[in-house]
Amino acid sequence: MKSSSRLLALCLLASTPAVAEDWSGADKAQHFALSAAFGTLSAMHFENKWTAFGVAMIPGLLKEIHDGSQSGNRFSGKDLAADALGAAVGVQFGHWIVTRNGVGYQAAF
Repeated sequence: MKSSSRLLALCLLASTPAVAEDWSGADKAQHFALSAAFGTLSAMHFENKWTAFGVAMIPGLLKEIHDGSQSGNRFSGKDLAADALGAAVGVQFGHWIVTRNGVGYQAAF
């Protein structure tokens, strides 16, 4: 299975709980944007994309665990899916920046 297929499967599995939360809310855009920023930064530090992705997911995962432990709040698979999508985009962008500028390691052309 390709990496992109695995990521899509992860996003779909993370969003399976039947909750009445809206996919298009500002909350999802915030999760995506922050995770994309974390993904970009971690990709500029780690050469391996999966390592960078995992590091970029840590803040979102910790936030959801914290949310799940609060009364009146819950762990959101949809927020985590937005985090995963943002982290994946950020990692790709970060690796493009690094290889484009020749920082850290060089792209093979």
